[in-house]
Amino acid sequence: MFESIEAGLTTTRGAIAETGSLILWPSADEPRTLSLVPHIHVAILRTDALYDTFLQAIREQGWARDMPTNALLVSGPSKTADIEQTLAYGVHGPKRLVVLVVHP
Repeated sequence: MFESIEAGLTTTRGAIAETGSLILWPSADEPRTLSLVPHIHVAILRTDALYDTFLQAIREQGWARDMPTNALLVSGPSKTADIEQTLAYGVHGPKRLVVLVVHP
Protein backbone atom coordinates (compact mmCIF):
# COMPACT_ATOMS: atom_id res chain seq x y z
CA MET A 1 0.00 0.00 0.00
CA PHE A 2 2.71 2.51 0.93
CA GLU A 3 4.66 2.08 -2.30
CA SER A 4 1.87 3.89 -4.17
CA ILE A 5 1.57 6.76 -1.65
CA GLU A 6 4.02 9.60 -2.23
CA ALA A 7 3.13 11.82 0.73
CA GLY A 8 1.44 11.69 4.10
CA LEU A 9 -0.52 14.68 5.43
CA THR A 10 -0.90 15.26 9.16
CA THR A 11 -2.01 17.95 11.54
CA THR A 12 0.17 18.91 14.50
CA ARG A 13 -0.46 19.75 18.14
CA GLY A 14 2.01 22.58 17.77
CA ALA A 15 5.71 23.29 17.54
CA ILE A 16 8.56 24.00 19.94
CA ALA A 17 10.70 27.01 19.05
CA GLU A 18 13.63 25.99 21.28
CA THR A 19 14.26 22.77 19.32
CA GLY A 20 12.48 23.46 16.04
CA SER A 21 10.29 20.41 16.63
CA LEU A 22 6.74 19.63 15.55
CA ILE A 23 4.42 17.89 18.01
CA LEU A 24 2.47 15.05 16.40
CA TRP A 25 -0.34 13.33 18.29
CA PRO A 26 -1.22 10.07 16.49
CA SER A 27 -4.82 8.88 16.61
CA ALA A 28 -7.07 6.38 14.87
CA ASP A 29 -7.84 9.07 12.25
CA GLU A 30 -4.16 10.03 11.84
CA PRO A 31 -1.98 6.99 12.59
CA ARG A 32 1.73 7.60 13.02
CA THR A 33 2.42 5.72 9.79
CA LEU A 34 1.15 8.81 7.90
CA SER A 35 4.23 10.72 9.06
CA LEU A 36 6.75 7.88 9.09
CA VAL A 37 6.22 5.72 5.99
CA PRO A 38 5.69 7.92 2.87
CA HIS A 39 8.74 9.57 1.27
CA ILE A 40 7.28 13.04 1.94
CA HIS A 41 5.62 14.19 5.15
CA VAL A 42 3.43 17.30 4.93
CA ALA A 43 2.48 18.74 8.33
CA ILE A 44 -0.01 21.52 9.02
CA LEU A 45 1.01 23.86 11.85
CA ARG A 46 -1.27 26.54 13.28
CA THR A 47 0.40 29.79 14.32
CA ASP A 48 -1.54 29.81 17.59
CA ALA A 49 0.14 26.54 18.62
CA LEU A 50 3.75 27.75 18.81
CA TYR A 51 5.49 27.23 22.15
CA ASP A 52 8.84 28.49 23.41
CA THR A 53 9.77 25.23 25.16
CA PHE A 54 8.67 21.61 25.41
CA LEU A 55 7.69 22.20 29.05
CA GLN A 56 5.43 25.08 28.03
CA ALA A 57 3.67 22.87 25.45
CA ILE A 58 3.17 20.07 27.98
CA ARG A 59 1.73 22.42 30.59
CA GLU A 60 -0.51 24.51 28.34
CA GLN A 61 -1.92 21.49 26.51
CA GLY A 62 -2.52 19.53 29.72
CA TRP A 63 -0.59 16.42 28.75
CA ALA A 64 -0.76 15.05 32.32
CA ARG A 65 -4.49 14.40 32.01
CA ASP A 66 -4.70 13.32 28.33
CA MET A 67 -1.69 11.45 26.93
CA PRO A 68 -1.86 9.30 23.80
CA THR A 69 -0.08 5.94 23.63
CA ASN A 70 2.70 7.85 21.88
CA ALA A 71 3.52 11.40 20.89
CA LEU A 72 6.09 12.28 18.25
CA LEU A 73 8.51 15.18 18.23
CA VAL A 74 9.70 15.74 14.66
CA SER A 75 12.65 18.02 14.02
CA GLY A 76 13.21 17.34 10.32
CA PRO A 77 13.45 14.54 7.79
CA SER A 78 14.87 11.20 8.88
CA LYS A 79 18.65 11.00 8.61
CA THR A 80 21.51 8.82 9.78
CA ALA A 81 25.26 8.53 9.36
CA ASP A 82 25.59 5.01 10.78
CA ILE A 83 26.99 3.42 7.64
CA GLU A 84 30.57 4.51 6.92
CA GLN A 85 29.70 7.88 8.48
CA THR A 86 27.99 8.94 5.26
CA LEU A 87 24.91 11.08 5.84
CA ALA A 88 21.78 9.52 4.32
CA TYR A 89 18.23 10.90 4.39
CA GLY A 90 15.00 8.90 4.55
CA VAL A 91 16.47 5.71 5.99
CA HIS A 92 14.06 5.45 8.94
CA GLY A 93 11.27 7.70 7.68
CA PRO A 94 10.48 10.41 5.14
CA LYS A 95 13.18 12.02 3.02
CA ARG A 96 11.39 15.37 2.99
CA LEU A 97 9.41 17.31 5.56
CA VAL A 98 7.15 20.13 4.40
CA VAL A 99 5.50 22.31 7.03
CA LEU A 100 2.48 24.40 6.05
CA VAL A 101 2.04 27.20 8.58
CA VAL A 102 -1.53 28.47 8.72
CA HIS A 103 -3.09 31.37 10.56
CA PRO A 104 -6.46 30.27 11.99
